[in-house]
Amino acid sequence: LDRSEGRGAPPVSLALAHDEAIGAAVSPDLARLGLLAEEWKAAQEHRRRAGEELIAAADVDAVLVTSWGATHEQYVLAAIAAGKPCFCEKPLALNHGDAMAMTEAAERAGLINMVNLTYRNAHAVQMARRMVAAGEIGDIRHVDASYLQSWLTGSHWGDWRTDERWLWRLSSAHGSKGVLGDIGIHILDFVTFGTGLDVAALQARMRTFDKAEGGAIGPYTLDVNDSVAMTVEFSNGALGVVHM
Repeated sequence: LDRSEGRGAPPVSLALAHDEAIGAAVSPDLARLGLLAEEWKAAQEHRRRAGEELIAAADVDAVLVTSWGATHEQYVLAAIAAGKPCFCEKPLALNHGDAMAMTEAAERAGLINMVNLTYRNAHAVQMARRMVAAGEIGDIRHVDASYLQSWLTGSHWGDWRTDERWLWRLSSAHGSKGVLGDIGIHILDFVTFGTGLDVAALQARMRTFDKAEGGAIGPYTLDVNDSVAMTVEFSNGALGVVHM
C-alpha cells in the first residue's frame, strides 16, 4: 500500500498474500500503483486506488496496518467498520484524541485489536512483571531504564544516508516522531507494563544533532529528535529516569 499522496512519504506495501504471492496492490497514484503491482506481481483486477476498498474486500479476514503513522487512524477505523480484527503498528495515532476514538470504536464493535508493542513478549520484561506482582522486590521506589540504538552510527542495517527506508525516520515531514516515537514508545510501554505502574508526570529534554550539511538530504529535512532524557514520576510516587 503506497500512501505517499505526493508528500514524499516512503512507499509501504500492504497486501493480501496467497501462497507467497501478493493478492492486491493499492496506491492513489496510478503510476506508482503500476510499479508496485509489477514489483509484487499483483493481478490487474486486484489493483486498487484506495486502501479502504482492500480492507472491505470479502476475502480479507483481518487487517495488519503497517502504513506510515499518519494513515493509521483511517485504516484502523475502516477495518473496524468492516468488522475485521485489526493489528496496528505504532504509533496508534498522531494524537491522544484519535487514539482513544480508535480504541473506543474497537471496544464498541467487540473486535480483537492490538498495537504492536513487541517488547512485552521479552522474557525479561515478563519476568519483571511477575516479580513485581508477586511482591518479590517490595514496593517500586525507583526505575532506571534505557533503550539505545546505533543505526545512525553504523551500517549494519544499510546506509541511512542513501536508503529511504531509514531517511524518513529522521524527517518530521515524512511522518517521523524521532527517537521518542520510534523506540521511546517501546521503553515507556515496557517500563509501565513491567512495573504495573502508570506515569503520573514527566519532563524531558530532547536533542537533535547535525547529521548532514544544511540539515537535509534530498527532500528529507533531518529535524526530529535523536536523543531524549526523561525524569518520570509514577502513580505510586516512585521516581525514574528513562533514556532513549
